[in-house]
Amino acid sequence: MADFSVRKSIERMEEYSVETVAAGIIVNANESNYPMPEEIAKSIAARTARFPFNRYPPMKSENLAQVIADELEVDIDCVKIGNGSSELLEKACYVFGGPGKKIAVPWPSFSMYGEYADLSDSEAVRYPLTEEGYVDADSVIAFCKEQQPALLIVCNPNNPTGNYNPLAVMEKIIANVDCPVIMDEAYMEFADGKDVPPNDMRPLNKLWLVAGSTLSLLGKYSNFMVFRTFSKAYGLAGMRCGYAVGALGLVRQLGKAILPYSVNAFTLMVAKTLYENKLLYKQQVKTIREERDKMAAYMANLGFRVWPTATNFVMLRAEGALMEQLAAAYAAKYGDDLPKQAASGKLIFKYYLENSILVRDFTSHPVLTGALRITVGTPEENKQILSKLTELVVATGGKL
Repeated sequence: MADFSVRKSIERMEEYSVETVAAGIIVNANESNYPMPEEIAKSIAARTARFPFNRYPPMKSENLAQVIADELEVDIDCVKIGNGSSELLEKACYVFGGPGKKIAVPWPSFSMYGEYADLSDSEAVRYPLTEEGYVDADSVIAFCKEQQPALLIVCNPNNPTGNYNPLAVMEKIIANVDCPVIMDEAYMEFADGKDVPPNDMRPLNKLWLVAGSTLSLLGKYSNFMVFRTFSKAYGLAGMRCGYAVGALGLVRQLGKAILPYSVNAFTLMVAKTLYENKLLYKQQVKTIREERDKMAAYMANLGFRVWPTATNFVMLRAEGALMEQLAAAYAAKYGDDLPKQAASGKLIFKYYLENSILVRDFTSHPVLTGALRITVGTPEENKQILSKLTELVVATGGKL
């Protein structure tokens, strides 16, 4: 076989993977477990029946970009569409990063930020979140002055901890750093109602998008972009669609890295239909928020540490006496020589798998050791998730 070489950044990377085992309840990827609203499903079915599958999509996804631009009252050139917001994050690292440049990313946060920085031959420099998972504006500003990154990424609400950071904190960062800023707001719809001024007279359609979001700062600053997705609140994870909105100068540069016809025509049609009818998801999102808060409170009452969350998931970890109890049970059953913090979480993860429930395993994470992230499922699924957690706590000696 002939010798071959690849870029050093690729050579040192591990291929991205998550658990893909079969399960009856899948709550590991922050997808929506809720059905599409019937009215929207009927509209898509009707459009599918006469859909021109033989034609290329709009070259720059102009059909979807235009409705977003109209809603937010910005020029269409301030909007770019991608195969999920993840593709746009990757392209932004290509555009603003490169050899010898730094990209500042939050820690702990979405693991792919570092991967995208590596793929662009940039150096990912991590700024720490607070112990509770929040962004400290003064700390981030000082970090950027010291590190001089070519790009700053902020995740709000943060994945995987779930924390929502107030708009004033985000604006302080945007106003006081010298580099382009990406506000990754993949979960912002689930923070509905935060930072809404009293008696706000904006139309409900727009208010739901911009409440608590840096989208409300469009036109005020020239150094930031907001990335959003259809994968979470709108349940379109399987079709991959996201969008970026921001300062014209930055978005134009981002657009240079997006290939023609990058998003398929059917995805664009479905996403446009959803976006035009987004308020039909509002009750569903409200239900998810209510279920999330009930789950978080229940887990806390069982003795778990639960991170503050404004997303469609809950992050929990056993600590103190509960950790000792679960770790002892893990050692007795499996005999693995794991640290107690990791063992306590691994026991829960394995117990869920035994009961056909797949959650996200963060037990070996250097900062979130022993933690699990659980997406909010349907009410019936959530009852089973909490029931099995209670069952395990009781079986290992816990007191309710």
